[in-house]
Amino acid sequence: MSDYITDGKGRNTMDKKIQPKLRFRGFTDAWEPRKLKSLLQESTQTSTDKEILSVTVANGIYPAREGARESNPGESLEKYKVVHENDIVYNSMRLWQGAIAISHYEGIVSPAYTVCIPSVHINPDFISYLLKRPAALRMFYSLSQGNSKDTLILKYPLFSTIKFSLPAGREQYHIARLLRCVDQLIDAEKRKLDLLQKKKTALLRQIFGQKLRFKGYDNPWEPRRLGEIVTVVGGGTPDTNNPLYWNGDINWFTPAEIGSNAYASKSERRITEEGLEHSSAKLLPAGRTVLFTSRASIGLTAILMVEACTNQGFQSLVVSDRTDVFFLFGLCNRIKKQAIRNAAGSTFIEISGKQLAKIPLQIPSLDEQRRIGKVVRTMDSLIAVATRKIDLLTLKKKALLHQMFV
Repeated sequence: MSDYITDGKGRNTMDKKIQPKLRFRGFTDAWEPRKLKSLLQESTQTSTDKEILSVTVANGIYPAREGARESNPGESLEKYKVVHENDIVYNSMRLWQGAIAISHYEGIVSPAYTVCIPSVHINPDFISYLLKRPAALRMFYSLSQGNSKDTLILKYPLFSTIKFSLPAGREQYHIARLLRCVDQLIDAEKRKLDLLQKKKTALLRQIFGQKLRFKGYDNPWEPRRLGEIVTVVGGGTPDTNNPLYWNGDINWFTPAEIGSNAYASKSERRITEEGLEHSSAKLLPAGRTVLFTSRASIGLTAILMVEACTNQGFQSLVVSDRTDVFFLFGLCNRIKKQAIRNAAGSTFIEISGKQLAKIPLQIPSLDEQRRIGKVVRTMDSLIAVATRKIDLLTLKKKALLHQMFV
């Protein structure tokens, strides 16, 4: 951090001028309060012959053709607004949720959006980061008008009166460049994570489809029912007297954490337990899977399959020493699909222990299971590393946004 200076309190030690906690070396001037109308000018230019753009909270601005949903079916483009590169676009009704971004494309957007042209004195990337900070979003929420969250709206006339403090152009450029570099690192790690997840899915599909096998393992997999290789326990509210529990203290794992041997924190465990205790009321997503271990003297390991249901609650699959737990974990997607396919009820998914026990599977020898389980564990470990990198970079960006702005 040799390129930054700070006294740790966000203010110059010689006076009370406005400045952030963290600054690039060589910048000491006070930040100047400015109203948004002096920084962003609303554009009302329209067109019907440009590419349609989409604006989302998660992905910013991108061509609508790249989205999952068809854009603008049967609607007139007469009032669609022109967007140029480096324009700032926001959704008046979702601004407080972060629906604001800088455009890197030329195109048009729905008239529901507000298009703003940055002043020549403002760095477009800097202003886009400035306006997406949590502090800015809280301000937008407090000024939005409406009777409920679904009707809140912040039009440009009121938006333009909001005042923010900002530095001179050179410092804006350096701040924006640093944050852009962090975003690029996060995007690179997300692409890596996506590739790893796809690779794992493809690999497990080949392995469990028996299209890919380890050298030396030629014996056919044997048909088994799930109930023949595990003991199905549970249904309804978790029973803390169950031997799988030890005074209600459970060590929870997510799939990625299994590979890295990482333990979930106490707070994460508590949240998970609360979700289980109220699974019937909250209707958790069907087929959510968690692995946990017990401190009970019998030393059992179990895969917990949480299902969205009315009265079946959840089912625990207790794995014996004749089955590799990581092999079974790799099979979970197949088990869940089959379970949901066989589930009763049209409104809710209800999966009983008997239904789970009857699910047909193909099972190899224990030695081959362990080889496959090692693959599952290795892939999950790589996914865990990529996930942690994304989390750390996201935290770093959050800290920079907090300390480099006022």
